[in-house]
Amino acid sequence: MADKDDMEYKLNVDNLDENIIPKDGSQWPKPAKIILILIAFICLALVAGLITFILLYKNKSSGNSQKNPEQSEKQEPGKIPTKDETENIELYNFFGLKYPNLTYDDNGKIINTFKKGGDNYNESMGEINDGKDYEKNERNIYDLYIPQYALDRKNEVNGIILWIHGGSWMNGTKDGMDIFCKLYSQQGYISATLSYTLLNSPHKDFNIFKMLDEITACIKAIKKDLVKKGFAGDKLKLVIGGYSSGAHLTLLYSYLIKKFEIPIQFIINYVGPIGLDSKYFNVLTTNETLPNIEKVEYIEKALQEGKIRPMIPAPGILGLRNLFLGNKYNESDIKSMLYPNMTINENDAKYKEMFNVVKFSSVTEIEDLHKTPTICIYGGADEAVGVSVYAYLKQKADKDGRPLEFIYSRNERHMLIFPTTLDGMKKIWETGSLTMKYLKKYFEY
Repeated sequence: MADKDDMEYKLNVDNLDENIIPKDGSQWPKPAKIILILIAFICLALVAGLITFILLYKNKSSGNSQKNPEQSEKQEPGKIPTKDETENIELYNFFGLKYPNLTYDDNGKIINTFKKGGDNYNESMGEINDGKDYEKNERNIYDLYIPQYALDRKNEVNGIILWIHGGSWMNGTKDGMDIFCKLYSQQGYISATLSYTLLNSPHKDFNIFKMLDEITACIKAIKKDLVKKGFAGDKLKLVIGGYSSGAHLTLLYSYLIKKFEIPIQFIINYVGPIGLDSKYFNVLTTNETLPNIEKVEYIEKALQEGKIRPMIPAPGILGLRNLFLGNKYNESDIKSMLYPNMTINENDAKYKEMFNVVKFSSVTEIEDLHKTPTICIYGGADEAVGVSVYAYLKQKADKDGRPLEFIYSRNERHMLIFPTTLDGMKKIWETGSLTMKYLKKYFEY
């Protein structure tokens, strides 16, 4: 049985005026027809007007784009970007105009600054590479991002952030740090990232010191390019940041290079190794992480108690050192540096020869020439660099008087730039916030 509401509805319909809806439904009365015709006419007029507006707007936008392409981007006055200079319009709108694959050599050579008479020559190191300059190769390229904010203040202080990729010194490209360039150029800072010769490169005359020379060559090229674009060269300031082995190069550069092409204000170290000694590569032996990785005494105690153990045995350390020197020593030489129990024979003549040079690739073994402020972030469960690195880095910084900011995520691993824990996410955010504070402080914006 129908409820009361249904009954009332039906009653209302049945009692409608016949002039509005005829009982047989065969036709509409004249007033209704007139109203329907007017409504239909109005709808058609609105649709026609909307289509006309869309077509006119589209033609106008297309015409403006063809007449004046540079207006679609906030570009340098009088310059229209070419295809090689930018990948797409959106890149510039959000991150800055990207200049990809720029080369950082002038004459097909990279100057060897560690040769006798070079800027970074050290008599106790000897002449790296027999005094030769390095041959250019296809990895001597960089990407440069220039945001509109920097273009608007060419004659004022401008900050540059150069990012160095990781990959165990044997892998990776500049593209690995592309996300960092986009992030910080979006904040108004000029950003760049470079590729460099890898230790397993087929090119001759290469070593860890060539990497440092390539960084110098890249910085020179960046400065030259910016000056050419109208920036005040004497007002440029630099920050270098890196991840993993790229962070090691960042640290090493700030300690070892005697003369900076652009004044370096501070550096950013994401889980960077600090040297080539087994004590710097200790891994956890349990699922629990160490509550404190800031003190060398605590690390040494944890090693004695078996909570951590060396990751790389002595032969592996020697192999890595040899790789850093461009595989200068053969297999027989490496064997002579080891005792039968596979520990290093520090009295071996060839080992002493090796160590006297390779020690300059360890920040703990060399003089800190600049005491550059440093931001560090490490993970307590790092399975690649280990848990002892920061303690020795801090010990060195305290001795030298280097300002050091330390951020520690207890349960994060080596890939902490992609955190897997809530604490890791917070610490990555903290690192970014601290970096922004440093940028504002040291660039004096």
